[in-house]
Amino acid sequence: MKTDTLWVSLIGGLTAWIAYLIGGVDELVTALGIIMAIDFILGLAVAYIVRKNVDSRKAFKGLLKKTAMIFMVIVAVQMDKATGSGEFMRNAMILFLIGMEGISFIENLGHLGIKVPTFIKNTFSQLQNENDDKKKGEQK
Repeated sequence: MKTDTLWVSLIGGLTAWIAYLIGGVDELVTALGIIMAIDFILGLAVAYIVRKNVDSRKAFKGLLKKTAMIFMVIVAVQMDKATGSGEFMRNAMILFLIGMEGISFIENLGHLGIKVPTFIKNTFSQLQNENDDKKKGEQK
């Protein structure tokens, strides 16, 4: 087997395994991934432009946080499977994380001096708050 074929097979298998663990790749997962990537890039931009100091430890910590968020989605998928609730917990978790990432995104834009329309700020805050309420209702 050629080395490039081995790497392609390994990466493809790993990608399929992750997609399975997060309950498939749909619009919610795509949106979460895009917002996470944009937030990370904006965080680097803030560190470079505003703080004049890109710290690799802080960047790595940011990547670890993003990884922990993916683990949260995996746990929510497993909870859905255990309780037979369809995709309720997975979707609620992803929407909550999109809200959190959106708020971080808006904060980073503010550090860069970019104004964000109020309706966008309100949408991310509402998304985070509504999903907090859903989680609390499920726990009762």
